[in-house]
Amino acid sequence: MTLTTSSLPTSSALTHPHRTILKSFLIWKLFLLTIAIGSTLVNDRAYDTSADLLLLGHGHDGVGSRNFGKRLVTRFTSWDAIYFVSAAKRDYLYEQEWAFGPGLVVCVRAVLRALHTLGLPLPPANSPTALVEATAALVLSNASHLLASLVLYHLALLLPLSSGSNSHYSPFQAEKLALLTSLLHIFSPAGLFLSAPYAESSCALFSFLGWWFYARSCLSDDSEQDGATTTAVSGKAGRGGSGSTVKGDINLLLAGLSFGLGTLFRSNGILNGLPFAWEIISILSGQQKTPLLRTLTRLIALGLGGIFVAAGSIVPQTVAWKRYCPSGSLWLFNKFLSTSSGVEAVSGTSGGSARGYGGSGVGAGVSADGGLDGLVTQEEAREWCTAVVPSIYTFVQKHYWNVGFFRYWTLPNIPLFLLAAPMLAILVKSALDQLSQRPPSPPATATTANADGKSITLTSASGPASSASDTPSSGFVKSDESTKAHQRMQILIRSAAAEQVLLSVLAVSTYHVQIITRISSGYPLWYWWLAQQLIGAGGGDKNKNKKKLGKGIVVFMVMYAAIQGVLFTSFLPPA
Repeated sequence: MTLTTSSLPTSSALTHPHRTILKSFLIWKLFLLTIAIGSTLVNDRAYDTSADLLLLGHGHDGVGSRNFGKRLVTRFTSWDAIYFVSAAKRDYLYEQEWAFGPGLVVCVRAVLRALHTLGLPLPPANSPTALVEATAALVLSNASHLLASLVLYHLALLLPLSSGSNSHYSPFQAEKLALLTSLLHIFSPAGLFLSAPYAESSCALFSFLGWWFYARSCLSDDSEQDGATTTAVSGKAGRGGSGSTVKGDINLLLAGLSFGLGTLFRSNGILNGLPFAWEIISILSGQQKTPLLRTLTRLIALGLGGIFVAAGSIVPQTVAWKRYCPSGSLWLFNKFLSTSSGVEAVSGTSGGSARGYGGSGVGAGVSADGGLDGLVTQEEAREWCTAVVPSIYTFVQKHYWNVGFFRYWTLPNIPLFLLAAPMLAILVKSALDQLSQRPPSPPATATTANADGKSITLTSASGPASSASDTPSSGFVKSDESTKAHQRMQILIRSAAAEQVLLSVLAVSTYHVQIITRISSGYPLWYWWLAQQLIGAGGGDKNKNKKKLGKGIVVFMVMYAAIQGVLFTSFLPPA
């Protein structure tokens, strides 16, 4: 099952990369399914019966060969999957459910609504069980995992990755690296979390899609010259001029939108806003020399893209705030008025009662006599409603799961830190290697004329030109536009490395550290770094050690995913 240095993608696999990815995906999923089936057969009764009650109902014993498929679905709906499926069944009800992003919930409800519209014989919406919601979530998670692998393949093809010694990979090596990067995502140590009703696979899909759009935006700067641009590898020509600038900005907006959608699924997706901030700082600090109008349009596109990323976190918090905090938006107004002497607070009613809070009365209005402070005193609102940044997500993570700065640093949790150590080491090592690596030189270009007499720019995709070909007499030069595209691409790659370091720091200091093995699945850099270790470049002891390290990491990934699959379907920690 493992990828070793002796079983790297062959030329036949590279001929049909999509077919290779699909075959590998199906084999891996069959392997994990076999583990789940074996766990279900050996341990007929799970330690926790919440999934049985939610998916099958109180009167269903779940025993018998006819019900084995249903029992298997309940095994996948373990741990936090219960919250996603419950919310998909009857919307968010209890406040702790808001710790889980609404992306998967909204998608499941939308798919089932569409299937109902098409007339498929599905259980009615008021059915007491949620088996159909869990099944739909399983399908969406697995489909997202496959699509994420395909997108990652095409993303790696766009990146100017270095093979060492300040040189690019050859076209054949680049294709092999891209395919291997995609396969490594399939065999991610996240394992069954990318198959179960969890948000990891969907978050990875939209994150990779966002990086792909961003890379496309960077490449658009390489074709902003007059005339056409043709790469020496593909031979495909692209139009230059102002249209490429608009196309680049549109790709930036699509990247921000994709990252924002990823954040709707998992809150850590907000780290993908880093390349937008990095490039804005680069422009404002004068590192990128461009005309004023082009600079302004680029800053606007970057700013809007960053807003789209942040919206993936802000929108769900706003919905919860308007739903559960008294009088919705009147809260902020009263908070402002309460700081001014002699000004009476605004009163109003929310027109509804809160669900899931017992007698807390969250749906009550702002009373004229008590104002905001009076409501808090009477416990008519949860404390997060009055926070400077009213985030239900931050509150429930702290209140129900004890998530916070150094809150997980206790002696009983030492084994969990040790369990997370390999993945943390991979994230940090791959990021630091990238950040410390000298960026390869931009590819050299040459201007010539085609049969029609039109100017065509040839770009060498295999690496920088030799000293002889860098001279004007040979026709190969490093154009300003190529350099700008190269600078932006390096910002993209280095920000991908920086966010892995930031994620690792947050995991160690704030998160339940063991989740790093699954949330790391949505960060692309460590996959292509690992692919580089497996491929190597040239001979020597250094490259042998790299290949040995890469092989050891792949063995760890497969073993971890297999063991974790047994534990997950048996409702045993860690999760």
